[in-house]
Amino acid sequence: MSDLQRLNVGLVGAAGRGGTFRAALEANGARVHAVCDTRPEALDEAAARFGGSVERYTDHSEMLQRSVLDAVVIGTPQHLHVEQAIPALERGLHVLSEVPAGVSVEECRALAAACRRSRGVYMLAENYAYMKPNVLVRELARRGLFGTVYYAEGEYLHELKGLAEQTTWRRKWQMGIDGITYPTHSLGPILQWMPGDRVTRVCCEAADHRYLDPDGEPYYRSSPVMLCKTVSGALIKVRVDLVSERPHAMTNYQLQGTDGVYESSRGGPGERHKIWLRALSEDVRWHDLDALMNIDRLAAEFLPDAWRNPPPEAARAGHGGGDYFEVLDFVRAIRGEAPCPIGIHEALDMTLPGLVSQQSILQGGAWLDVPDSRAWGDDSDAPTRLQLQMLWPERLLTSPPAPAVPDGYRLRTYTDADEAGYGALMARAGFGDWDRVRIDSVRRAILPGGFFVIEHLSSGRIVATAMAAHRPTNLHPEGAELSWVAGDPEHRGKGLGRAVCAAVTRRLIGAGYRRIYLLTDDHRLPALKIYLELGYEPFLFADGMAERWQQIHERLMGGQPADV
Repeated sequence: MSDLQRLNVGLVGAAGRGGTFRAALEANGARVHAVCDTRPEALDEAAARFGGSVERYTDHSEMLQRSVLDAVVIGTPQHLHVEQAIPALERGLHVLSEVPAGVSVEECRALAAACRRSRGVYMLAENYAYMKPNVLVRELARRGLFGTVYYAEGEYLHELKGLAEQTTWRRKWQMGIDGITYPTHSLGPILQWMPGDRVTRVCCEAADHRYLDPDGEPYYRSSPVMLCKTVSGALIKVRVDLVSERPHAMTNYQLQGTDGVYESSRGGPGERHKIWLRALSEDVRWHDLDALMNIDRLAAEFLPDAWRNPPPEAARAGHGGGDYFEVLDFVRAIRGEAPCPIGIHEALDMTLPGLVSQQSILQGGAWLDVPDSRAWGDDSDAPTRLQLQMLWPERLLTSPPAPAVPDGYRLRTYTDADEAGYGALMARAGFGDWDRVRIDSVRRAILPGGFFVIEHLSSGRIVATAMAAHRPTNLHPEGAELSWVAGDPEHRGKGLGRAVCAAVTRRLIGAGYRRIYLLTDDHRLPALKIYLELGYEPFLFADGMAERWQQIHERLMGGQPADV
């Protein structure tokens, strides 16, 4: 397996939930390279289980700075998810985050902005959407067997008062705030059963009864219930109760359409998953979904191959195999083999209704609008402005550009002996310090033979560079990037920047990529001129992009910048 195929993963919260992802990661071609937990003794025990070569950290930021990683898995308390995801995304790492995505609307806005800026893939680890019955219902709904879907219910009834006193973050973030504080296990599968739909407004109320903790302080109001209306006009009811004392019935679902209905088992005596579909029977009566799956009557046609013949690792994974299959999808998205199924917008579709419900319950159950993260665009208060993006047009995939290198220079690929010269070039080009750790980290995504440099023959100096990177993102699920283009200011005007960009583009086209993109900034006029003349076109992926490109066009027309 090549360095490009292997994925180095850092586990955050490795002594707790984060550590449970190990088996699924290793089964899907990734490896745990670093573990992080704030509890030193527990971290030592976890690191010992992972093997002596694994790096260990008690500080998340230090792990990101020092370890050579491709991705991080965040398995920490929910109020830390955004705080830990954003720095990883800003370093271009891929992120698999436990649920929910964030604990405030403001946090979610910051996370969405970081995802738009990042080269990394972000995925929410909502494993209940991957359980076998939920996957089958998703496929049945996607193919129209429920007809027009107009109602659904999701319940998460899991008494956790004792655990809340051991993990104090739960006491505050899950059981100390009125409203729906843990919505994704309920909404996650339901929204996948309603493809293309999302929640636009919610209201929330709860019983006035409150259980008391051992100190006599009240938990949140019992049995909060949220009603949701969707874009299509469907109604969803969600109940999340973590404090009521009752026999166990943790996850319960219903789906109602014009041609079918599904109700999950509630765990009582004789309870089974049951379904009626008009395609199964004109006689409106229940069918045992488990029996239908076991005799392959539905599974053979509607259950994905991976679930019909799951590997042993899936059977051993947690949450009914959900942990395995969500990691499989995450790894496939990183490698560009498939789009990310629960990217940032899907994650926020599952998270934001619960956050708005907490505002509704404070306003006496008022109906309140749920923001759509797709409409947030470029946040004016975001710390970093969205970078521009450009695409190589499909019509030019059959006409790869040829690099033209002037006399006195040589185009070649990077070698380890170039480390010092490359670092010096990046410093002269204004990209800061590049040491071996940073170079090795970036190289992990570079195609073999895709790290180009131009050498000045008389001096032996490296004076230009660019990389061909395999780098799928939420915007470019099967994408490759022309990245880290740099030129020596002393050799400006020689066409060197154009040459290395042409070499990278040619390499990516030759590798079979059909989605080739690059990121740049408004002020880099010399580079923008190269990209445009080479054939790249602006990608208008957010509000305000057209106006920014118009300003760039006017500046380029007003005075042509020298080539790099």
